[in-house]
Amino acid sequence: MEEGEFYCSGPREFDDPHDSQLGAHATGSHLDIDRWILHDMQAIPVLMRKYKLSSLTQLDEQTVTDPEDRKILAGIARRNARRHTRVICLSGDWGNELMWAFYADNHRGVCLCFNAEHEFFQRAKPVLYTHSPVDVEHIVDSQAEVDHMVYCKSLAWQFQKEWRIVLPDDEPKKVQFPKESLSAVILGYRFPEPQFGGLKQVLISGGYAVDVLRAERIPKTYELELIKVGRIGPAEKPS
Repeated sequence: MEEGEFYCSGPREFDDPHDSQLGAHATGSHLDIDRWILHDMQAIPVLMRKYKLSSLTQLDEQTVTDPEDRKILAGIARRNARRHTRVICLSGDWGNELMWAFYADNHRGVCLCFNAEHEFFQRAKPVLYTHSPVDVEHIVDSQAEVDHMVYCKSLAWQFQKEWRIVLPDDEPKKVQFPKESLSAVILGYRFPEPQFGGLKQVLISGGYAVDVLRAERIPKTYELELIKVGRIGPAEKPS
């Protein structure tokens, strides 16, 4: 928040190893070669035998003439491109307790609320949660800047209600966000009160104008509600 930037993660940094269907993940184990063959190379030996090729470098659109085989090559190219993307991950649900537990230091952190109508967020797309990546194999747009699989995840993660802004390259790793798009900051249920002064200083020095709210438990339920703490604007001076 001090710098007004989003950190853009690469898909290999995500907590879901299936995210974006990136192929094999190397761990230094003797199983790495099996993973590579099963996840990355499964279709390659078949194509090489079919076209009587002796080298991987011979696999290209000039050599591979069958349209269905070309689709296989295109899928491999798309997977490689997905590895070289950066992603801004957002959620449409501030009140999900799993999100607070996983991504806000077990309710001790904060939730930043942005104006979804701001131009910056118009390129964000919702994540599609599916039973299997096979369910979305038909969603292929050769003209799309980013492959569809970057926006698909297992149903196990649907609690996130995630939206993504995907940048089709290894850079940038940080992106400036418009400060006026930050509309509120929600303090977690366990947010330490002694840290509020430091947070307030950051918001004031950064020139933000935001509502500050706190997530509170609703008695006899498993739900959270918002209690307004106050408002911090650019005219307010540090105490």
